[in-house]
Amino acid sequence: MEKDFTSNIKILRQEYNVSQPQLAKETGLKKSAIGHWELGNRTPSATAVIILSRYFQVTTDYLLKVSNDNNLIHRGDDFNVDLTTFNKRLKALRLKCNKSQKDLAMETNLSQPSINFWERGKCLPNANAIITLANYFGVTTDYLLGESD
Repeated sequence: MEKDFTSNIKILRQEYNVSQPQLAKETGLKKSAIGHWELGNRTPSATAVIILSRYFQVTTDYLLKVSNDNNLIHRGDDFNVDLTTFNKRLKALRLKCNKSQKDLAMETNLSQPSINFWERGKCLPNANAIITLANYFGVTTDYLLGESD
């Protein structure tokens, strides 16, 4: 996933003719984080994925290379991210599939404590976990993150 995200954020940044420092300034993200993502050294958080999708006016699925649909969408310019919808949707999807947190962890190779923390809103997943969960439940990353209904 990192390579896809790396190439996509770099391509989008170049298409928007924006430098890393400018992107950092306009979004509130750290320039060093953007650099690490583009080098493939780190994986972005859920919050960063949403902020970047809003900035570039693309879906989180497109940004994460889960989808090739690059139709521009209006996301607004609000970079304040509230992931309470993610917590609720993750739990609802898990219960709908009649899975325990332990079952979900075993079937996705994610940790059960992480799933517990995510559902309780104690911490946030990274981009890899978001993709894994969206694929597992057959939903878009946009839906899981609360960016679409």
